[in-house]
Amino acid sequence: MNTSYLLQGLAAAPGIAIGSALVFDPTSVIDAFVPEPAAEALARLDAAIAEVDAAIAALEDQLRAADKAEEAEIFAAHRMLLADPTLRDRAAALIITGSQNAAQAIGAAGEEQAGELLALDDPYLSARAADVRDVVSQVQRRLTGAKGLAERLLAPALVVAHDLGPSDLMSAPRERLLGFALAQGGLTAHSTILARALGIPAVVGLGEEVIGLVDGTRLALDGGAGTLQINPSADELARLEGAQAAIDAQRAALRTEVGLPSITRDGRPVTLVANASTVLEAQAAREWGAAGVGLLRTELLFLGRPDLPSEDEQLALYTAVAAELPGTPITVRTLDVGGDKHLEAFPLPQEENPFLGWRGLRIGLSRPEILLPQLRALLRAGATNDIRIMLPMVTTLDELRQARQLLNQAQADLAAEGLPHAAQPQLGVMIEVPAAALNAEALAREADFFSIGTNDLTQYTLACDRGNSRISHLYQPLDPAVLRLISMACKAAHRHARHVAVCGELGGDPR
Repeated sequence: MNTSYLLQGLAAAPGIAIGSALVFDPTSVIDAFVPEPAAEALARLDAAIAEVDAAIAALEDQLRAADKAEEAEIFAAHRMLLADPTLRDRAAALIITGSQNAAQAIGAAGEEQAGELLALDDPYLSARAADVRDVVSQVQRRLTGAKGLAERLLAPALVVAHDLGPSDLMSAPRERLLGFALAQGGLTAHSTILARALGIPAVVGLGEEVIGLVDGTRLALDGGAGTLQINPSADELARLEGAQAAIDAQRAALRTEVGLPSITRDGRPVTLVANASTVLEAQAAREWGAAGVGLLRTELLFLGRPDLPSEDEQLALYTAVAAELPGTPITVRTLDVGGDKHLEAFPLPQEENPFLGWRGLRIGLSRPEILLPQLRALLRAGATNDIRIMLPMVTTLDELRQARQLLNQAQADLAAEGLPHAAQPQLGVMIEVPAAALNAEALAREADFFSIGTNDLTQYTLACDRGNSRISHLYQPLDPAVLRLISMACKAAHRHARHVAVCGELGGDPR
């Protein structure tokens, strides 16, 4: 009898999947060195790169046609990686010396480039190393005729791999890809982002032990808990199947309540709006009856690419989200990076305490070349939609005033250019540090609305990292100190007739 055991990883994409393992190694495409003339190798390499570029462009177009602009940007970034002359030049140098053929040379060049990203010790840049390997493996397959995941996945299975590239994920037949379990990978990896968007259960960061599995091993994956059960017992299968049935039943029951008034137990009406980062999530918000978007995160537009998104790219996202929820308010948070989120296009300095450093609005105010195009795009989207602008990590009234000045400048520039834009956009602040709550009276006089970010407010108030398991018991959003700060902010806002929203885990807690 096969031994049953559990591996714990990171919960990448929710859902339960039960099936047989298919162990996939996207890099195992070369068995031995087969010499070839340099001129022939270079010609084959260039042809393979061109073919892969065309294939990636087709995936990008497919996603854009499905109104999945953010997911499409993943493949736009892949095309930029492929077009980087450094990658091709490194491979060409190895070919010309005669030490490696085309497939080996592009593989070595890709590993060198991926290694440079991994050496930066940054989770976001490390995740981009997987993208380099993804495009390189596609080129190698074109050169060698090796099979990709789509050709390997002939029957429904749970894919087990060291890592998995977005191209393999997108090309795999959805009805056969039950889920995937990765030895590496992270929550910011593009394959993880796509899995969440496509509803594919996934667990990542399981460690090298998972690679030792063999094809056909019975697996049970819980993407919400981040677990992979190997050779699950009948009892464990029954438990997971029951859990999935309960989830399905709960969703079915909630479906019957879509469209009903949102009223608390003590009879107070509330407005339920959604958190979103993508058009796909806005579509889901509409289907579940959300009265708008209360927090549209914009970081995905900026992450995982070597350049900053253009004003028109940003405009396309904001208008596409608004189109999914016509006639409702869409509150957009300006770029919130720093802390645990970093940009390739705009490297941030190493800081001893990054969560207390240069992040959120502080970056936008000191680098208006980042914030101004975003404000312009938001104003243009607001010409025909109810777009509201929300500033992250505000601590002082002066920061709000500086942001207001930049917004006024953006309006004046758009007017001079004759571009339609919002005449009187609402500009609000997030209350997510104690200083903002303590300054709420002054902020309420000049901000148009508040949104209380309960996750960061709890962390900063209690000096407690909610991701640290040793002190997670101290992370209590209902701690009296946190509630007093929330109360202060709400009372100040109400004295000035300002609307207050609540986001974060506390805002979405059904209790």
